[in-house]
Amino acid sequence: MNTRIQLEADGQHVATCDHFTVRSAFQPIISVAHQRIVGYEGLARVSDKAGLSIAPSQLFDSAQDIESLVTIDRICRELHLQNFARAKRTPHWIFINVHPLVAMHGHQFGPFFAQILERLHIEGWQVVVEIVEAELADDAQLIDAIALYRSLGCLVALDDFGVGGSQFTRLWRIEADIVKLDRSLIVEAEKSQRAQRTLPSLVAMIHEAGSLVLQEGIETPQQLSIALNSGVDLLQGFGLARPALLSPVESFDRAFLSQGLTTTSLEVDKADHNLHQQIKSVTERFEDMLVAIERNVPLAIAAKALLSMHLVARVFVLDGDGCQQAETVQGAFAPASLQNRFRPLAHAEGASWAKRPYFRRAMIEPGMVQISRPYLSVAGGNLCRTLSYCRAHAPHHGVKVVCCDINWSDF
Repeated sequence: MNTRIQLEADGQHVATCDHFTVRSAFQPIISVAHQRIVGYEGLARVSDKAGLSIAPSQLFDSAQDIESLVTIDRICRELHLQNFARAKRTPHWIFINVHPLVAMHGHQFGPFFAQILERLHIEGWQVVVEIVEAELADDAQLIDAIALYRSLGCLVALDDFGVGGSQFTRLWRIEADIVKLDRSLIVEAEKSQRAQRTLPSLVAMIHEAGSLVLQEGIETPQQLSIALNSGVDLLQGFGLARPALLSPVESFDRAFLSQGLTTTSLEVDKADHNLHQQIKSVTERFEDMLVAIERNVPLAIAAKALLSMHLVARVFVLDGDGCQQAETVQGAFAPASLQNRFRPLAHAEGASWAKRPYFRRAMIEPGMVQISRPYLSVAGGNLCRTLSYCRAHAPHHGVKVVCCDINWSDF
């Protein structure tokens, strides 16, 4: 395959691969916290011999063997790096895609990446190597490929995470610096309240694995709001900036981001206020129930006012070991799922909830009402949060932890 890179009159390097012409386009990557561009993804813009734009995949599909594929991949990476170096974008990152097969087999065709970085005076920390881990079936080859780039000081990003064969076990093993969430996740979150509700947990899990989170494919104000509410660190997408040549003046739609941040803040403030008011009213009746229980009023009677609330699903009592002392008392608005899919789990007397966070927190901080994070209730098959309370200074044999499940499916 005949390839070469030349400098054109407009100051941009352009590559040719046989009858294909390749130019660089760079899409900004914005930090949410800093509200500025912190990196650029290098993207290939390909045209055929007639000068018509074609998909980059057609260029890669033209490779007849692995050697040709490596050649195409390398010429694209070198092109982006040359244009990036010429633009003098320190201290920004340059995100470079590596074809999965090249990541696995490229080293067989001699050194390349270290040499090009040295020749262009690009330091390793400036380069973020993007790998689509779902397309790499061999864990050993994947880890070896990543080790090569890490040895040069480069960062590693897992691209398109959340689709195909994405595996959390690999995320833990690889310890990626950045995880790029596939656009399909944010699109699904626009349509599904359930997906929107769980996206922050996915982001939190990736954070706990030690990686930054980049949401790609942001195009609409709603997608931006969902991404911001989910706690991602970095943003990329047409709504913020389209791929373009690197120019002396950094440009992205600051108004789009600013409006999204303002709107999200107002939405969060309003939602937090409404939520606070609802939880406060439940907590007040929960505390009234606790007072009645202290006077030896039976649970079902003590909880009558509490269980009449739309937000309340059920109440139950645990002993000091976390074992449920009697059957659960269901509220007027307990989910219907109790009567079908989770019916085998409905009988709960004697069940142990000792490992549940709501029990542990109540035991650690007796005398204070606790509230758990949302979770799927085994007792009723619904998404819920649990209020829990342990009486302070009670002897171990007399400890009681009183619990109240709050319906959370509509939040």
